[in-house]
Amino acid sequence: MRKKTIISIAIFFLIFLGIFIHPERVIYEAEIIGKVLDEKGIPIQGAKVSRIEEKQTKHKDGYYEYEEYISETVLTDKNGQFTLEEKKRIEWIHYPFSLPYVWCYADFEVFKENYKIYRTEFNDYSEYNEKSIGCENITFSPTISLKKNNE
Repeated sequence: MRKKTIISIAIFFLIFLGIFIHPERVIYEAEIIGKVLDEKGIPIQGAKVSRIEEKQTKHKDGYYEYEEYISETVLTDKNGQFTLEEKKRIEWIHYPFSLPYVWCYADFEVFKENYKIYRTEFNDYSEYNEKSIGCENITFSPTISLKKNNE
């Protein structure tokens, strides 16, 4: 009797665990293909373009804190062009009844010495994806104009 109870509890625990931990949800980050110019329209070579993502942490008190971090960095070529490739990652731990996300956002910053840093604001680059899979197959094509630093 005791062996059957232990096996039943183990099976129940594995099923319950499988509901919350499995590779079901894939998170996509949009592809960004853009160009960086100065105020006169001349391409800027060697500008650093960084993708900004958000990391979510849950505190002991139960509230969530969001922290920004740079996940990818590229330099512009001689024509001022850059490409941040589409990224995807698997989310293993999630809630079984989480709602699908349909908005895609792209946040990034551009840095070049002697120029003011350009950073996107919330909702600068966003798109509604009717397929409910976030940023899959979405490309943003910004043209960024950097202003000289007048210090």
